[in-house]
Amino acid sequence: MLPKLRQPPSDSRPKHLNTGLMWEKLSDDGSIHDKDQAYLWAAAFAGKIASLNSSGFAGHSDWRLPNIRELRSIVNYFKQSPAISNVFNAGCSGICTVLDCSCTVSSNYWSSSSNANNPSNAWNVNFNDGHHNANNKTNNNYVRAVRGGS
Repeated sequence: MLPKLRQPPSDSRPKHLNTGLMWEKLSDDGSIHDKDQAYLWAAAFAGKIASLNSSGFAGHSDWRLPNIRELRSIVNYFKQSPAISNVFNAGCSGICTVLDCSCTVSSNYWSSSSNANNPSNAWNVNFNDGHHNANNKTNNNYVRAVRGGS
């Protein structure tokens, strides 16, 4: 089933209508939201998520890394490069902020879910084609924050 997403007017956070999750939009402007910024798994929490929360991004301080089920919920298997709904990849050409675009790199994005069989790995989703796998936590992957839900 495809995710039902909407973007409230004048809002920088797409909302998943089935789960109620609010997702961070990514930009192409060198800010904390820049699509090209990759993180080690631990730095995703200590750097990106901590920064979003301390700055009160979009008026909230409860941003977090999504678990693997949440991250998989925004995959669009009918698309490729990136395998994600348009609300997450629109207007991303040249320099743009979260107010004018939403960008997705066709690569791996971290989830908060560690691999139970190998705790040095965490699950990620590759938004090139939507597959998921476990990746060593010392690798750099991209991050899209979420709030609400579980």
